[in-house]
Amino acid sequence: MKTAAKIISYVFHPLIMPVIGLSIIFNTDSYINYAVPQELKQAVIILVGASTFLIPLLISLLLLNRKLINSLEMETQKERIIPYSITIIFYVFALYMLKQAPIPPIIFNFIIGATLSIIIAFVINIKWKISAHMIGIGGLVGALLCVSILLEIYITPFFILSLLVAGLVGSARLILKAHTQSQVYAGFAIGVICQIVVLYF
Repeated sequence: MKTAAKIISYVFHPLIMPVIGLSIIFNTDSYINYAVPQELKQAVIILVGASTFLIPLLISLLLLNRKLINSLEMETQKERIIPYSITIIFYVFALYMLKQAPIPPIIFNFIIGATLSIIIAFVINIKWKISAHMIGIGGLVGALLCVSILLEIYITPFFILSLLVAGLVGSARLILKAHTQSQVYAGFAIGVICQIVVLYF
């Protein structure tokens, strides 16, 4: 069970959620799929993937190599401070670059929601360890819900699948004893709420 839980935690890492979300949104049966050129879609995904996943991951590996963190799981609140700070910087960089691109507002706002959730996680982490994994998958669930309503498109299969993944990820974090139930639920709620607030309101 623990091996499966670890695999789930790695596969559905919170930093990869923005790329997954963008890939789904860009391929929906909406005006976004047809209005945004394929080259621009690829450029946006590469930018977001590099800024919100690849670079933070490489820096985390460097911190691990320098013994500044004990593992990529970053089990203690103290270990998460530097990686969170660096991640926020690159999320903001991604936002700055996206602001210059001719993309639909919903794409930009989706990344704003992800950035907001990371900032909130950083602040909460100072006093209380919250589940970043659940914030990530919660953000995806919230984004898909809002996108389906705002664009009036049918993405129910993706939405249901994201809920199932959220259940798997939450269970995995509990099996690994990485978080308590309250930390798991709170993380999911923050992820969902951040996207709803930014995208829908």
